[in-house]
Amino acid sequence: PRRAGAIILSESQRLDRLVSDLLNLARLDARRFTLDLRPSDIAVVTTDVVDGFIPAALESGISLGSSTPDHRVTAIVDVDRWAQVIANLVENGLRYANSRLDVDLTETATGIQLRVVDDGPGIPADDLPHVFERLYASKRRPDVRESGSGLGLAIVRELVQAMGGSVWAESEPGGGASLVVQLPGVESSDAEE
Repeated sequence: PRRAGAIILSESQRLDRLVSDLLNLARLDARRFTLDLRPSDIAVVTTDVVDGFIPAALESGISLGSSTPDHRVTAIVDVDRWAQVIANLVENGLRYANSRLDVDLTETATGIQLRVVDDGPGIPADDLPHVFERLYASKRRPDVRESGSGLGLAIVRELVQAMGGSVWAESEPGGGASLVVQLPGVESSDAEE
């Protein structure tokens, strides 16, 4: 009975995530998805979201690390949607990581970059351009801990683009993948006080 209850709970949570993902995409498609864009310290948000996944990572035997600059990192984002972007990327990374997942936020010459790097099987070169498409599944899909809705990364792409950024995937031969978000930099006069 206890096992059956756990299965029912797990499946109801999965269905809830699927419905939520579908509603989010429908709102994005209909352009009824309002963003509250404002200069925000995304280093703090990034750290808080990643820290929230540490118990799930430990339960799966995965070391989850994060790195952000020691100072304020300002970007013009919708804070709640930025948190959703990070959560979707981390959830995806936890599915594929063998033992380690790193989330690194850095400032670059062209803006701000977030990299979510796993030590999993990597992404076949043919699949790289399609990773952020809705419901895309590789024909050579490796075994994963838990299947997703197939919509999380599509939502990431839509939200990041709505915030003026771009997103892409990279993979190393022999394993490991990086999902990368690039946001525009903020002029100091635009930064939050």
